[in-house]
Order: sequence, then structure tokens, then C-alpha cells
Amino acid sequence: MSWIKVLLALVVILLYIPLVFMGANVFFPEYTGTDSYYSSYQDCGITKGEGATAVYQQNSSCYEEQQAEQKAFEETKAHYDGNKYIFIVVLNLIVLLIAVFVSFDDSVLIGLFLGSTLTSFFSTWTYFATQSKIGFGILFLIFFVTIYFITKKKEIFLFKEIHKR
Repeated sequence: MSWIKVLLALVVILLYIPLVFMGANVFFPEYTGTDSYYSSYQDCGITKGEGATAVYQQNSSCYEEQQAEQKAFEETKAHYDGNKYIFIVVLNLIVLLIAVFVSFDDSVLIGLFLGSTLTSFFSTWTYFATQSKIGFGILFLIFFVTIYFITKKKEIFLFKEIHKR
């Protein structure tokens, strides 16, 4: 494979990966940026004029409420991130299937193949804590479609030059 084809495949890869992650943030905008962490802490400090026991009880209940709110926030965020992960891997599966069944230039096929597999890897790493069962199933499909792609399209990789010798 020539260096031009490698460069073109790299262009497709370098555009595909941010395209997918940007699309996930566009279609799933909640819990991104400054909203990705729980930040609704209250001041549970000592109030003037109260006794030590009352202040301790007030602070304890204040901290317990905040912990419950933070836990609810993190559970909701994990569910939302699970949906975002499913969106990403479904998109990668579709692109990988297109790369398997549609004829493109070799560099485009390699770019789509590597872009979708690398994006699947990075998204799994990013959203690993979501423990999405549906996402796992889709990733499982991506794994076998990848094996099928490599088996079916091995001639577009460096093997083409080796077989010519």
C-alpha cells in the first residue's frame, strides 16, 4: 500500500473519531462540560446563635441530603452516559457494516474500518463505568464484524503487496 493511501486513511480516521464523539455530545448534551460533575453543594457551616448539638444535627442532615442528591445525580448520569455509549457503538457498527458491504477506495475502507474500531475502543474506555449490557452486546457484534471485515478485506491491507511478490 502506498504512503498516499496510508495518509488518506489517516485523514478519514482523524475526522471520523471526533465526528462520532461530537455527534454523541450534540445528541446527548446533558452531563457534558461543567455539568459532568455534581456541583450543587450547600454550605453546611455553623449558624450563629445555635447550640453545638443543634449545629451538629443540622450539619449531619445537610451532609446526608447532599450525599443522597449526589448519588442520585451520579446514577442518572451513568444511565445517560450508557445511552450515549450505545449511540456511539451503534454508529460504529453501522459504519463498520458499510465498510464491509459497500465498495470504496481502499484508503477510505481502511479509514472507516480503523476509525470505527478505534472509536469503539476509546468510547468503551471513556464510558466503561456505565456497565451497559446493551453496549456490551453491540461491542460483541462489532468484534465479530471486525473479524469478518479483516478476513474478507485482507487484500486491501499490506497483504496485497506481499501476495504480489
